[in-house]
Amino acid sequence: MGKLGKQFLPVALLSAICLVCILPMTVQAKKIDHYEWSESSAVWNVNDNVTAYVKNGVLYFEGTGAIPDYTNDTLYTRPWHNVLIEAVNVGPGITEIGTKAFAEFKKLKYITVYSNTFIKSGNAFDKIDSAPMVRIMGSEETVRMIGDKIPYTSLDSWARVAQSRTANIVYVVDDGAMKMKLRQKTLPNVPFVYSADNEDATRRYEMADHEEEQVQTQAFTSPLRFAPGYETVGQAVTSRRVIQGEAYLEIIAYYLNYVYPDYTYGQTYSNMVTTGDKAYEQFDGQKKYQFQIPVELQSPGRDFKVIQIVDGQPTVLEDLDSSDTTITFQTDRGTFHYSIIYK
Repeated sequence: MGKLGKQFLPVALLSAICLVCILPMTVQAKKIDHYEWSESSAVWNVNDNVTAYVKNGVLYFEGTGAIPDYTNDTLYTRPWHNVLIEAVNVGPGITEIGTKAFAEFKKLKYITVYSNTFIKSGNAFDKIDSAPMVRIMGSEETVRMIGDKIPYTSLDSWARVAQSRTANIVYVVDDGAMKMKLRQKTLPNVPFVYSADNEDATRRYEMADHEEEQVQTQAFTSPLRFAPGYETVGQAVTSRRVIQGEAYLEIIAYYLNYVYPDYTYGQTYSNMVTTGDKAYEQFDGQKKYQFQIPVELQSPGRDFKVIQIVDGQPTVLEDLDSSDTTITFQTDRGTFHYSIIYK
């Protein structure tokens, strides 16, 4: 049913989104006092209503507001740039951790943060200790609405980092309920998440990574496959449910706000087609895929569309079957991200 439909965002919108993604929000910090580096540091104003200082190797952030973004060219402007730190403690009033905020602190191993704080990207932890631990305190999530219909939470932002295992980070949360909440943000589940009352959290560094990976992938079955008649021997289709960042979701939100206002956001996936170590970016012709709709999104008579995004360019793919449990769509891509929307 329906034809393959394609609609593209206005160039101006995509340009604006890209501009937001690349512009650094660098804030010039002001030093207030002077102390011995070995014991404690100066106290700095790093942003409106946010101060930072170092004491006994721990970098503390207090107040209300965001820790700014930095780039490779502006790392030296971080007031803590030349301080030796092994731990970071981010207070509950900090709303966001900016890009590259703690990058290249090679001895940084312990980060304490609250569940209501967003993290802009995994780049905040570039080139730190090889096996760091993030302690996420509390269970409250801050919600940002992307457009009118897509909620994006602070815990989503941490799951986005954790799903890629950036810097091999271990996450320790308050309890088992919070552990499952973070783990189940993605499919396969986010690895290396432990509750604070579990002794495995303290002996994590003795465990083999591949053991944890096996646990995470045992029950996973890709919801996407080639439609009957389009299979190729040796080619495997793997779609994983993922958390995308705000720039990606802004594209989906545009469609929900202005093109399909009666539709609702469902879920987002990352797809790859592979043969062994070879990945297929694009095929010579169209391929038909069949997506198994998650049970929680199934409803008799519900209409679905797929928004495929490649290199920031969206394409709307129509559902070509009449089933209430599957979506059939076609594209010439093997590697792409896509989101499910429905009414």
